[in-house]
Amino acid sequence: MQALAALKGRPPQTEIEIMRGLSLRRTSGGILVGRLHYSAHPERNPLIHPEWREQERRAYTSQAAWDREQEIIDEAGGGERVFADPLLTHFDKIVITSSTWRPNPGWKVVAGFDHGRASPTAMIRAYIDDEGVLYFCGEYYQPRLEIWQHVENLRTMADLDRVTDFYADPSIFPINVHANVPTRPGERAKSVFDIYSENGFGRLAPFYGDPSDVSFVHQLQMHWSNLPERAPSVRIVCRNYAETPQYGLHQWDCPNLMWELMRSRRVQSTAQQLLTRNASEAIVDKDNHARDAMKYILMSHPEPSQKSYRRRFDECMAEVVGVNPTQGITFTPRIVEAEQQVQVEEPVEYSGNIRHALREFERRNQRW
Repeated sequence: MQALAALKGRPPQTEIEIMRGLSLRRTSGGILVGRLHYSAHPERNPLIHPEWREQERRAYTSQAAWDREQEIIDEAGGGERVFADPLLTHFDKIVITSSTWRPNPGWKVVAGFDHGRASPTAMIRAYIDDEGVLYFCGEYYQPRLEIWQHVENLRTMADLDRVTDFYADPSIFPINVHANVPTRPGERAKSVFDIYSENGFGRLAPFYGDPSDVSFVHQLQMHWSNLPERAPSVRIVCRNYAETPQYGLHQWDCPNLMWELMRSRRVQSTAQQLLTRNASEAIVDKDNHARDAMKYILMSHPEPSQKSYRRRFDECMAEVVGVNPTQGITFTPRIVEAEQQVQVEEPVEYSGNIRHALREFERRNQRW
């Protein structure tokens, strides 16, 4: 009641502090607005318990994200470089710079593709380990070439034959303003994908996931959150980063993806716009070709690689006998061979007779 009395006669938007972290104001329309800050909680008061703020801050990938959510600063993040903070702060954790690093030959391989003409055509190759960690390792980034020239260059990319999924920009599949319009009798209109197919690169498939850049930012920031206490689940191989684009084919590096991520910014609203709306979370639509290819992979949520029975058993046995599984020690138990045989056999036919099915199951498992 004392705070309400203190607001009488005050200009609109004048704040009255009731206690630390809790204030009250009245808008020009007469609406009362309360502001509750985390410092109102005795255990979160930074003057008494500064360790709480330090611990919680680790869960946020940028200062702007912390300021918006915890410090209640609506305008925070306008023009913010959304990935620069985690990339610079935890560069050694996220970026692989070793000249000898190569992905495991048993890992699953996927790719993201973004077509451009005056702008670069980009394809990013990613590897997925058995724990679901994504390694972006290898890219093609080239503007101002014809499609047949792109195809010739892409055919020389390493591990292209191992790629199981090509996630591509869905706009290249329908016949639209980007299509090849027929100019002679007997010709037909073609989509960009049709032209790639005619030139021998028809493995592209449209990306059907969430295309929002805002969702992509949130997803990637989750992979890079709380890095002081955990390892990142998205890593980038880059041993030749530069502050300018590096066009061409990079077999085992992603310098242009790094360059685009470092330059990615949020749209900045004007002071007049901030009076009537919240700060925009949209991303500036520029230098986003490799980033889009990465988005198609990340937002498709590809499945992790599956360990072979042999590798799983070797790791378990190595743990039992107390040896390092990386020493190359292998075991040849009959149970592994039997498990592999069971997986390829025909399933037991039920046919409505459960007793028959059980007898057949027991007969097959007597070889164990």
